[in-house]
Amino acid sequence: MSINRFDLIAIGGGPAAQKAAIQASKLGKKAAIIEKDPYLGGGCVHWGTIPSKSLQETSRFYRNLKLSNLHGLQSPQTTQLTLQELMFRASTVIEKEEDVTREQMIQNRVTTLTGWGKIVDPNRVEVTDSAGRKKVYETENILIATGSSPRRPLNENIPFEEGLVYDSDGLFAMKKMPSTLAVIGAGIIGSEYATIFAHIGVKVHLFDSQNRILGFLDEDISNEMTRIMQNAGIQIHVDSSITNYKKISDEEGFELTTNKGEVVRVNQVLISRGRLGNVDNLGLESVGIIPNDRKQIQVNENYQTNIPTIYACGDVIGFPSLASVSMYQGAYVAKHMFGHPSVPVDAEEFPIGIYTLPEIATIGPTEEALKKRGVSYGVGLAKFDTITRAQISGDQVGLLKILFDKQSRRVLGVHIISDKATELIALGQCVVNLKAPIEYFTEHIFNYPTMIGAYKNAANDALLREK
Repeated sequence: MSINRFDLIAIGGGPAAQKAAIQASKLGKKAAIIEKDPYLGGGCVHWGTIPSKSLQETSRFYRNLKLSNLHGLQSPQTTQLTLQELMFRASTVIEKEEDVTREQMIQNRVTTLTGWGKIVDPNRVEVTDSAGRKKVYETENILIATGSSPRRPLNENIPFEEGLVYDSDGLFAMKKMPSTLAVIGAGIIGSEYATIFAHIGVKVHLFDSQNRILGFLDEDISNEMTRIMQNAGIQIHVDSSITNYKKISDEEGFELTTNKGEVVRVNQVLISRGRLGNVDNLGLESVGIIPNDRKQIQVNENYQTNIPTIYACGDVIGFPSLASVSMYQGAYVAKHMFGHPSVPVDAEEFPIGIYTLPEIATIGPTEEALKKRGVSYGVGLAKFDTITRAQISGDQVGLLKILFDKQSRRVLGVHIISDKATELIALGQCVVNLKAPIEYFTEHIFNYPTMIGAYKNAANDALLREK
């Protein structure tokens, strides 16, 4: 095979492209990734998953410092967190992740091509480097894993040019810490940033055009998170959209008017109105791939486009747009294209983690979905303020909800709000995916005291309700 020919070329440098290339290499294939930037990691490492979770951890740490008297400690009063302090941990983690990613590519013999990747035909990709030099590479298969970018609605006259309005990718260019912040959009990203800023002392207004925040979640979880956010000082405005952004000054920020006639003053604004696939100038038209109106690429259950040798995965195909799922999809794609197919995982078998404060994690269908399907189901709930370990640690906010099939006894879904939710969901995921019964939690011994005890309490609650 010539130096310019590969078995797989992945366009993109994020989790999906990385895992696909590594998996292909492990199968004895020659793989390359094309990254337009001089660093690897994509949006996940540089302005999405890693930095936002680093900010969450800093915000959590700051919140816990203020709660140190919970443990009888007389710590000095914490001062207002500065923007530099908030961003410090994120910058150090990003640097480390870049190094780790680069090393993984080298160890797995994956070629990294730096430049802009563009599809010429189903088996050729052109790479244009920073000097404008072009080179064409041949390949058996192409993977489009170019990620997504924040959606900026063009018909709403949002004044991004004023320098005080950000989208989630541009947030890290923030010049000073706001005292008041409007977050427009109460989806995953908007809700995460709303809680991160609220817990470091920023007054947050959270707006959403739907009738509840995080509307795709189980209603009990959405309602409980609403209550928790309000207790943290976040003002939630549902069924609300911004009809006018009036700038007052660089210092005072904006006067926002809603469709209900409300007027709210804030220093800065974060727009979180969904994301669009990064598909521009990829040469899709040359091979007949047509993205949808969200610029997302349509694929089949094996992540193939309408061109069998061209696959797509990760954020560029839309839901669920999670780094964890992108990694799975990338590895799956490499196995499929080289004749090692696995069984596709249904969307409800993906765990979803939302890094709010406290966190939210779910696996399986919501109660509302089970009602629509006509499933005879049971429900068990446990509040963390009844869990001994939570009382010891102070992590008493939140709940754990279990849904199970009354006929088969199978656990169908688990939904959690807790500071440890994204870790706690792993047990629920195992039980759901292994099709274990609700009695698994009541008939087995768990370490005590642990946060895992919430599963046992919720299962006991579910069985008690059946009597």
